[in-house]
Amino acid sequence: MRTAVRPEAIGEGIQHRGRRDLVIVLMLAAVLACLFSLYEPLNRGPEQWVLKTALDERIPLVKPLVVPYLSIFVVAAVTLPVFLFRSARVAQSTLLAAVLTLAVAYIFYAFAQTYVARPVVTGDDVLSRSLRLVYGNDNAYNCFPSLHTALSIVMGVHWVWLTPRTGKYVAAWCGLIAVSTVFVHQHYVADMAGGIAVAGVACLVSRHLVGALNG
Repeated sequence: MRTAVRPEAIGEGIQHRGRRDLVIVLMLAAVLACLFSLYEPLNRGPEQWVLKTALDERIPLVKPLVVPYLSIFVVAAVTLPVFLFRSARVAQSTLLAAVLTLAVAYIFYAFAQTYVARPVVTGDDVLSRSLRLVYGNDNAYNCFPSLHTALSIVMGVHWVWLTPRTGKYVAAWCGLIAVSTVFVHQHYVADMAGGIAVAGVACLVSRHLVGALNG
């Protein structure tokens, strides 16, 4: 039985598929939007775990990495439209993987909340202001697994599945986004590792399910 989502050529986008594919995309997008709305209510203490290790103690704050950290929003804004118009199946798999990722992460946030201690950022340069903006708009909870990492990996993996030649460059940037989470002190190494693991499983499951659904 074929379960893999293979990279598809232009012409297999949502505009060339049937109503069923459109309904699946809209339903997944709606579920994803509802899940995102739950992030803020969960992003509060008290924490039950602090996953800081000796390795985290040695990781410096690297302000320039706030640029790739914030770039996830640009990558996401470009990724979904490209997937929709290039391959409806890859778009469906991406959305489903994101839904599964958030569902798993929220179990941890609800029942095993974690916390990351952030440094005091001084300076009035653009990078310092950007870091303070990040800290000010995201409480120091909802850390394990790292959603920033997990969603970056989900997008990177699906870019490779869509178009290996171009996708490897996007995936490399998504990897940098994942790494940036620990260097801007938004997450600990364990959070990043957890995000990678959750995203990897979610991608495999979504690929299987979407392949079976369209098989």
